[in-house]
This record gives sequence, structure tokens and C-alpha cells, in this order.
Amino acid sequence: MTAAQPSGEPIHGRMVLLPTPPLDGFTAADLPRLIEVVDGRFELLDGEVMMMAPATHWHDEVVDILKHLLRPAAPRQFVIATEKGIDLGTSVPEPDVLVVNREVVHSRSLVFQPEDVHLAIEVMSPGTKTKDRRLRPAQYCEAGIKCFWRVENEDDAIVVYTFELLPEGGYAPTGVHRGRVKVDRPFPIDIEVPEVTW
Repeated sequence: MTAAQPSGEPIHGRMVLLPTPPLDGFTAADLPRLIEVVDGRFELLDGEVMMMAPATHWHDEVVDILKHLLRPAAPRQFVIATEKGIDLGTSVPEPDVLVVNREVVHSRSLVFQPEDVHLAIEVMSPGTKTKDRRLRPAQYCEAGIKCFWRVENEDDAIVVYTFELLPEGGYAPTGVHRGRVKVDRPFPIDIEVPEVTW
């Protein structure tokens, strides 16, 4: 890892060769081929490959914490997955943590259908504020995903904002959780959220 460039200096990067999308855009069906040729993490947005910035250490620790807290809390019919896509056609967002139906999970799972996703969790990074606060809730709401959590860093502490899909559409906030998350959906969850340490 190199030190940050001084102000005013050009930013140098490596070239990433992205495949040209077809006229109607890439879809989730193209992901296995794209993974072989795209160097780095990416998502599909309206049929185009969107590169994802590297996650911070805090982000990765929080994803790990949530995964390990939710697994023992989840009923048998659910699986806690991380960094797998949701098939929205030409858009395939990749939540940090998902709760999905066990019956659709297999060893080569890359994407899930929206109807099989019960909770999508986004852990916000400095470079994903707009995406996690505006774009993701709109996408997940339109797809009918019943529960959405946005996790933010508050002085290195975990703050979980929880939302539930309204029958008429749109997400309603159901709580702001510090230290403990207690919700009824997508299944009863009552977890103590530890400090992020390393």
C-alpha cells in the first residue's frame, strides 16, 4: 500500500479493461463470464459494470461481526450470506450481508432472486454514502425486499438503521440501534453488537 499522494500531484492508477456491454446491457446471467475477465469487485448497474472501491478495515470487521451474530439467531430456513448479488435484471447490487431462503443456496451461488431475500444489509463506507442512503433503499424497495438495514460508523461504533417495507411501497424506519439490535422482522432478532476492535 502506498502513501497518499500529496495535494496537487496527479493520481496514478492501474488500467482496468472492462468488457463492452451489449446494446441491452449485461444481466445477472453474464456474471460467471464477467467474473473471469473483470479484475476487481464490481456490480451491475443498468447493464454496465461498476467497479467497487476497496472496503475499509472497519467495513470488513462489521460485515464479519454481523454475519457471525446473525447466523445463530436465524431460523433453519434461512442462510446468512455475504457479498452475493440480487438479480434485478440489468442491475445486480451486492449487499454486504443478506438473509436468504436456504432452499435456493448452493455451493456456487452468485446471485439470488429478490423474492428469496428477506433482509439486505449495507455497511456504509466513506465512498458509498449516496449509494447506501439513496440508491440501495430505492432498488431494494422496488424489488420487494421486506427488510433493509444500513450500518454506519459513529466514532468507530456500529449504528444500525433498520427499515421495513410498507404495503403501499417505500421503506418505513423501524429504529436506530446502538449496542443492541432488537427487531421482529425478518425473524425475531435480539443481538448485542460488540465494539469494533482490531
